[in-house]
Amino acid sequence: MASRVLELNKAPATEGTCVLYVMSRDQRTRDNHALLEAQAEALEHKLPLLVVFNLLPVSGYRKREHYQFMVEGLKEVEADLQKKAIPFVVTIGSMPKNIRALARDMMPHSIYFDFSPLRGPRAAQKELAGAVDCRVVVVDTHNIIPVWVTSDKEEWAAHTIRRKIHSHIEDWAHEPGVLRKHPHEFTPKPTGASWSEVNEILEKIPKSGIAHSFTPGEAAAKRKVSSFIETGLLKYANDRNDALANAQSDLSPYLHYGQISALRILLDIMDKKSHPPQILTSFKMPIHGKEAHESNSIDSFIEELVVRKELADNFCFYNPHYDSLKGAKDWAAKTLADHADDPREFVYTKAQLENAKTHDELWNAAQNQLRKSGKIHGYMRMYWAKKILEWTNTPETAISWAVEFNDSYHLDGGDPNGYVGILWSIAGMHDRPWFDRSVYGTIRYMAQSGAEKRFDTKKYIERWT
Repeated sequence: MASRVLELNKAPATEGTCVLYVMSRDQRTRDNHALLEAQAEALEHKLPLLVVFNLLPVSGYRKREHYQFMVEGLKEVEADLQKKAIPFVVTIGSMPKNIRALARDMMPHSIYFDFSPLRGPRAAQKELAGAVDCRVVVVDTHNIIPVWVTSDKEEWAAHTIRRKIHSHIEDWAHEPGVLRKHPHEFTPKPTGASWSEVNEILEKIPKSGIAHSFTPGEAAAKRKVSSFIETGLLKYANDRNDALANAQSDLSPYLHYGQISALRILLDIMDKKSHPPQILTSFKMPIHGKEAHESNSIDSFIEELVVRKELADNFCFYNPHYDSLKGAKDWAAKTLADHADDPREFVYTKAQLENAKTHDELWNAAQNQLRKSGKIHGYMRMYWAKKILEWTNTPETAISWAVEFNDSYHLDGGDPNGYVGILWSIAGMHDRPWFDRSVYGTIRYMAQSGAEKRFDTKKYIERWT
């Protein structure tokens, strides 16, 4: 069977004095295959295990609220690891530089990373792997199926990756194991930056001004999952596109920061619901009658949790231009170029858009929801991005500004799902050509009338104006 572990270098085997796990995207102690793999190796060689988190003082457009949410979750990670006799160390600054310094001092047997498909983490991991003499590996514990197992290429759309996921899912959707209390301790215990030093860094990072309602951390994520499965899941299929229905899962921040795994959510659904999701039983007879509504809601949610989420990682892993027009398919780039000089009825500055100062009250409400709450309802997020294309002079500008707004204000900003959502909206990524029209070309158009068919847009505007 294929592996979650990908070798990043060909360093010769070394005895070493410990095993290091550099935690990054998956900030949890449970259901963390990278941490479990690191501990298994440490136990095999009777070595101490150290978990390191490297804090970047500047990370894209992320603001203080993003860092605060992350840091509070990391404090919970530290407390959980302490119960397992595993030290947790924070370093600040360049990850390759800091981990290389640790490696010189501690001479690790191996170094483990968790997986991100984004350019920055991958480049930093590659740099570190080439600068140390020990084995360096990355473990995909963010996806249910490792991204390199699902496909060896950029997938065209959801329907092409869905078949591959169906063929693999039963091999990977199982319990990952439990972290043990580690019997081999450091003497003396390693030290890193204090939380007060981390707070000093945070105080220098500009605020976005959002006032989100999410409680950070692994325990809060678990409660949110349980609540959604018990009270929200059955409404998902019918109500998820209603911006007033509160029918979405609200799990994206926890998934983004890795405070819970998609695998755990899937396993909990399978455990708590009498009918497992269709993605695992796709060749069985369909469910009819009383249970049909529950089954459809489960399947709709699993489509987002597994197929769409893993499609986003696939795209960012195999396409280095995931956040620009260069990442678009040829047909989309051509149609946008053909319509580049089309007259725009409205053209707004970045400041006007950021401050929700347009003629469109529905769009303004979505932007206000983003700036006030740290999220836009999923359906409105698509409408929001498409209108930025319509009201800017070039699609390149539209993508650039949408990425900046998304990453500055969304609590889950800087995520593959966000980049793919923006490119889907503006550059037809994972979509198909539609009817030709001004500005959009054959990129799918969304009108306010579409939203009006799904929910009371006047109430939505009142709520966020």
